[in-house]
Amino acid sequence: MSQTIVVPDELYARLAALARPFQDKEPADVVRWLVESKEGGAPRAGAGQALTPQTLGVLEGRAPRERGAVVDLDGVVIKALTVPDLCAQVMDFLHAKGHGKKLLELAPYATSSKRYLYAKSPVHPNGNEFFSSIKSHGLFVETHKNYKTAIGQLSQLAAKCGVKLSYKGN
Repeated sequence: MSQTIVVPDELYARLAALARPFQDKEPADVVRWLVESKEGGAPRAGAGQALTPQTLGVLEGRAPRERGAVVDLDGVVIKALTVPDLCAQVMDFLHAKGHGKKLLELAPYATSSKRYLYAKSPVHPNGNEFFSSIKSHGLFVETHKNYKTAIGQLSQLAAKCGVKLSYKGN
């Protein structure tokens, strides 16, 4: 029998930030993972699979939820502590380099048929509001994503402005 737990929006956002892409489908998955981790047993990823760097899909030597990223934008190194920080710094860089008009022309910037990277209002094409956003130079940037996704999307955006973005580490 399922139970209902009411949590404040801030706590729900923190739970969502802990969700593992392609593994956690419901808040209960994150809660289960946290409880099992706290109980000292091997956390499970369903079907008896233990959570390890291998099963979590360590990409390029970095765990998906590891904090911080260093990127190079046309020779300028940016160190970001969080995905929102990374997005803000890249958008600031692009504006500072004179690409503000191009960014406005590209708005809303779609990453799929259901999601925008940024838009003039914080609403995705399917009508859902951005889950976690920042405001940068009059644009709303969706920051609810992992580093790999953020770096890939920001790299594609930078390329449209004639800027090369490359990941350097964390």
